[in-house]
Amino acid sequence: MLTWDHEATSFTTPQPRLQPVTESAPCATTRAPSAHTGAATPNPRRVNAADKRIINGQTDVNQLVPFKYKWAWEKYLATCANHWMPQEINMNRDIALWKDPNGLTEDERRIVKRNLGFFVTADSLAANNIVLG
Repeated sequence: MLTWDHEATSFTTPQPRLQPVTESAPCATTRAPSAHTGAATPNPRRVNAADKRIINGQTDVNQLVPFKYKWAWEKYLATCANHWMPQEINMNRDIALWKDPNGLTEDERRIVKRNLGFFVTADSLAANNIVLG
């Protein structure tokens, strides 16, 4: 079983040896570079995000694939299933009611705004307590 106490093992690739440059007589025939004809073998080491630099970009720390810990991805999916996402709830009628000048009274709008403000703040404080301990 994986725990946070285990250190992640890192793979190192051997550095190629440099050959000294020697001048030689020009060859009469030159070979074209041959295409790799072997079967494609998967690279056993993890992808280094710094190697995937795009123009002047910084390292992407939010790289999802390949997953280092499969159990972490499964936990993420399980936590996503514990709450609703905005895409899952159709709020068209609520938006229409809010935008309609005759839909809600000023007192009803004030109650909704105060409740939203309270729960957003409470959720933020709870998340900070969970994250920061």
